[in-house]
Amino acid sequence: MRFSIIALSIMIGFSGCADKGAFDLFKMDKAHERSVEQLRTGSILQSLETKAVVSAIYLNPVYPEQYTDGEYFVIAVYFEKDNRDLKKWDINAHGYALTLNTKIPTQIEELKESDPKRGLIPVQNNWNQYYFIRFDSLPQGSLALQLENNQTGKVVLNYQK
Repeated sequence: MRFSIIALSIMIGFSGCADKGAFDLFKMDKAHERSVEQLRTGSILQSLETKAVVSAIYLNPVYPEQYTDGEYFVIAVYFEKDNRDLKKWDINAHGYALTLNTKIPTQIEELKESDPKRGLIPVQNNWNQYYFIRFDSLPQGSLALQLENNQTGKVVLNYQK
């Protein structure tokens, strides 16, 4: 009993000594904060197996002065691959289609590892492919970014414009 009172009083005494918390080490600039707010992730599952994982950032709210002539996204996509398959896996291969409110993209650019746009998305690994995607402008309202496969299913990431 005496030990617990002593230990409690020591813990209370030391709790007031810290002038910085752990979250002070994770300060971000405003653009990075907005990109984290815009991050959405979803998976296509079939029989409890992951067939694809997509993570996307809607860039228009992150850089409103830069992206005004369309709807822009940076996405990271993982596809389950068959090692016997030599065809390059990309967003348009193997029956996958990407749409925004049922509209197809007007520009798809694969991002190289050194591209600074790739740094906006906090999902960084060697097995993802990264893309900069542009769609034509859509009216105000909700946006549904959809990755669909005709055999395995679809995933929808929702945004507000």
